[in-house]
Amino acid sequence: MKYINVVTVFILLSSVAFSSHAEKDDTTPTLDIGAKVFAARCVLCHGQQGMGEGRIPLKIKSYPNTNLAKINKAKTKKQIYDVIVFGGMLDNINLYMPPMGNELTWSELESVSMFVYQLRKDPKGEIKRLRNVLHLTKTSVNLGLEIFQSRCVLCHGKSGFGDGRMSKIIKSPPPFNLTKSRMPLNYLKLIITKGGEPLGRSMQMPPWGVQLTPLEVDAVAEYIITLRK
Repeated sequence: MKYINVVTVFILLSSVAFSSHAEKDDTTPTLDIGAKVFAARCVLCHGQQGMGEGRIPLKIKSYPNTNLAKINKAKTKKQIYDVIVFGGMLDNINLYMPPMGNELTWSELESVSMFVYQLRKDPKGEIKRLRNVLHLTKTSVNLGLEIFQSRCVLCHGKSGFGDGRMSKIIKSPPPFNLTKSRMPLNYLKLIITKGGEPLGRSMQMPPWGVQLTPLEVDAVAEYIITLRK
């Protein structure tokens, strides 16, 4: 009974967080968007084919099953959507599965739910889609690396530790250690675009939105994600 109460409280708290963030937007959900979200958020546990071959479960023997083809719960698109929003504690599927309702947009949530549902129905077709997205992501990360090296290393350093040459001058606050960042991707893009001050962060962080294209902002944000430890 105590466990049920904890789960109930968890779901209620998650639903409050979700309702304040994932308002319906104008972007039409698609399988391609879903594959991109899956590639960015899910392959670490579920693997690049969704068959549970992610790096974490392969390293930790006691890790719960993450093979989407063999998980019997959450069979409908609505059930998959709810698990992604509220996390794996819902229906006791996987306690390690985090709630993403307050990190993804409505269209991203709808899209990745569609993708996981379709991945189970047509593994061959959707694995091919995912491979294409992963290839494009790698290309994007390469572009992000180039931009990072030309725009960001002066403050954040080559590896993102906040130890660039300007860190000897900028002290209040010092350049952020990007390896410790846990900002959602969309918020990271916003900081890169608008700079730190409009978002209540460091006024030393300049706005790059006037110098970088949206594609370049996406690329450098995705590269910064790869620096996390």
